[in-house]
Formats: sequence, structure tokens, C-alpha cells
Amino acid sequence: MVQFTIDSSAIAAQAEDAGERAARGDAHQLASALERGEALDDLAVATLFLARDVSTDQLVDLARSRRPAGAPQLETFSPLYFSNECDGECRMCGMREGNAGLRRETADASTIRGQLDTLTQRGMRGVAVLSGEYRHGERRQRMLARAAEATRDALDRGFTHVLINVGSLEKEEYGDFLAGIPRDEQGAIAPHLTMCTFQETYDPATYAKFMGSTPDNPRCDYGRRLQNFDRAAAAGIRSANPGVLLGLSPDLAYEFLALSSHVRHLESLGLQVYISLPRLRKANGAEHKAGVSDDDFTRVVAVLSAGFPDAKVVISTRETPEMQHRLLPIIGVLTAGSPGVAPYGAADARFELEASQFEVADQRPFEAILGECLDAGARIDGYEPAPQTDLASAR
Repeated sequence: MVQFTIDSSAIAAQAEDAGERAARGDAHQLASALERGEALDDLAVATLFLARDVSTDQLVDLARSRRPAGAPQLETFSPLYFSNECDGECRMCGMREGNAGLRRETADASTIRGQLDTLTQRGMRGVAVLSGEYRHGERRQRMLARAAEATRDALDRGFTHVLINVGSLEKEEYGDFLAGIPRDEQGAIAPHLTMCTFQETYDPATYAKFMGSTPDNPRCDYGRRLQNFDRAAAAGIRSANPGVLLGLSPDLAYEFLALSSHVRHLESLGLQVYISLPRLRKANGAEHKAGVSDDDFTRVVAVLSAGFPDAKVVISTRETPEMQHRLLPIIGVLTAGSPGVAPYGAADARFELEASQFEVADQRPFEAILGECLDAGARIDGYEPAPQTDLASAR
């Protein structure tokens, strides 16, 4: 299997070329081609993103035209953190090791099973298992074993989609993590498991600035993280979720082109691809609070949705209700829930910033958020409203 790499100089040259093409006025012709259903290469789509003479509303309309006809078809899942302990040094993250102001919490297996039961009772059928990232050693082994146990517990409870977000794994670790999970005749993992590894930024210099450089830091190796999906695919996982933290790097055209290159590589491996686009938000003890503007965020979502109709763009409740409503027709996934450790109650969740990875803009119960989508005509996979849920009171 060919391991994915990034030629940052070539990507930067492409981004510069896209800017020149946008300045020449090439974008309207490209927009017309997309409107006719023609496929565009990544450079052309980046040109559309940069061309301010093509309005953001036009880009949203173009993206909508590339989606299946009829009501929006969405997926959903809720994040379930079992620990906010972490050995990473990421400067923008509240969970980083050096943040003495964060209240550290780790849930035991019984608590996580209780959380999964609560989510099931509230109608959620998709869940992401999340934690910090850990150095090689006993704690890493213990935390990965706990994540693997939570994954199996979720599958045993009938969750139809389980996302794994615990950092990069080595080849041998994948074997342990996936042991006993059913496979199909070709050896691929049979349940819908998705490996999530956000590169955060594809620019090596920005990556080094934010992720740290201590040799035993689990996130400092840019290439190791970049190729995690290749190892996951070799281990039999058939679904991948790359992502960019919008706001770390100011060069959005570069990030778009690099992310697009990664997505095309993953699709060439036959993987179902989810594309996450979280915006940088306030985090406990972190200096960096400002993500990209609403307009730039909308343009990024629109061009990725238009450029990759087979992939599913993911947004979360880091976004306000207004942004959720605007983007509903062109996204593939809306995830709602709390970044706190084991935060879910019978009808609500905890959102304390002093114990969470980042700030959430929309802290309503997920029943209210998803209920609004259903009221707007959307169909949602991964959520079955519980009969006893009073959506009106939840809102």
C-alpha cells in the first residue's frame, strides 16, 4: 500500500496558482461548469473558494445542486470522552499536558457503559469514543485498552456507527484494538467503525508551532499522524475521518488543497470518507481563540461539499444554531453533544470549560438540535427520537 505524503512546496504553488486564476476572473466559468454537473479538479475548486466575485450564497447553491435531490440526508453521532488526560503539548487545546488549570477526569469502564446506556435511551445510535493521546508505555496501553472496550460496548448496545478518536495507532496496536470485532469475507471490519485523526493543519511549519516538538510527544511526528489512515486501512477499517482545525493556519487555500489531496488518496483506497471542519474555539488556558470568519467557514464547507459529493462533510455544535441552519442542506453530518468527560444525564449534559477540550457554541440537548433538523425536513441516520422525549420542552 502506498503511504500518503504531502509535498508542501507543490501544494503552496497550487494555492498561489489558484489565487492568480481567481484574480483573472476564471471562477465564473468554473462555477458554470460545476453547475452543469462537470467534475472539477482541486485547483479549480480552490479557485472558486478564493474568487470573491463568486458570492458565498452562489457557492452554497452550487454545493446544494451536487447533493441528492429531496430532503437533506444527514448522519449524527455524539462525542463521548472517557478521559481528558493527555501527554500532548498542543498549544490550542485545553487538554494539553502543561495546562494546570484543567480539571482532569477519567471515567472507569462502568461509567462509560452507563453513558452508552443513557445515549441509547435518548435515541442516539452513533457515538465517538474520545480521549487524550499518550506516550508509549503502560498508560498508553491502558487507555487504548479502555477505548477498545468502549468500542465493543457500543457495538454490543446496537450503536450503528462508532468513531474512534484516540490519536495515531501503530500496526501492532491496531491488531490489539480490533481483536474479536467481526470481519467480512474479505477481512474488512464488518461494523461501521471510523478512524478519526485530524491533522489539524497540513502545513508542516504551523503543525510544528502548535503541536510541539518534544520527541516523546505523541503528536509531534507530522508524518506518523498523516499516515495513520493508511495503517487503519491495512488493519481492515473501511471508514476514515480526516479534518482541519480552521484558524490555525491563515492560508485556507493551502489547507483546502492539502486536505483534498488526502481525501482523494483515502477514496482511492476504497474508504468511506468523512471530512471534519472544526473551527478554533476558546479553550481552557489557551491563547488562541479566533477561528476563521463565518463567511470563510461557509465557503470552505461549500467547496468541499461540491468538490467531494461522495464524502460527508461534518460540522458540530461548535457552530451556532444559525450556522447549522444555513449549512444543513450541504453537510453530511451534524454532531451534537459535550466535550466533557462522561457528561450525559437523562435529558442534558455538562459543558464546563474548566474540564473540557474546547468551548461549545450550542449547548442545548441534542434532542432539541436534531429535532429542529427533523422539523426542517431532514432525515437523520444514527438517531431515533425516544417516544417519551418532549422536544418542545427540550428546546
